Amino acid sequence: MTNRNRHRTKGWSLAKGPVALIGLALLAYGVTALIFGGHSFAQHAPTGAVYGKTWLGLEVNGWTGLLFTAAGLLLLFGAPMHWGAKTMSLIVGTALVVLCLISLANGHGALGIFAANGLTELVWGAAGGLLIILSMLPRVGRRTGHIDERPATTRSTRRVESEPRPVAPVSDTSDERYDTSVQSH
Repeated sequence: MTNRNRHRTKGWSLAKGPVALIGLALLAYGVTALIFGGHSFAQHAPTGAVYGKTWLGLEVNGWTGLLFTAAGLLLLFGAPMHWGAKTMSLIVGTALVVLCLISLANGHGALGIFAANGLTELVWGAAGGLLIILSMLPRVGRRTGHIDERPATTRSTRRVESEPRPVAPVSDTSDERYDTSVQSH
């Protein structure tokens, strides 16, 4: 059968919706943290301790607010397509988990740029872990249906011809290009 006779459904993406919601939450928190939380862009890179203000329980400075905003925007831009949602989810999730681990090892803040307390580290780790899990979700409900109603044969692959075709009479011909000749019997 040709592709014209089939109707394919790609299925539903399990990653697109949750990735968009997490992106929206991160974007909203990042913007509000920049407005109402820490405005300072002070840094002590690469290993210094960084302090910020507390906004909704999380310690943030300007860089932490930008981190949340950028992570949310990346997730929202990737969310409309299945492969984009999964790719951005893996990238942002890995970055958040790495920042969580660095902040835990450093004691206060990450990379001397991002201010973080225990709750900020918990949010980074939980969001990053969830995003990594979401990056592994497949599509569900994929179907291929046939438009015509004839059942497909699955048992035999033999080809049956209805009647033999008549053979045209062969005459004496020759082809000088190939120095061959065909003779009738």
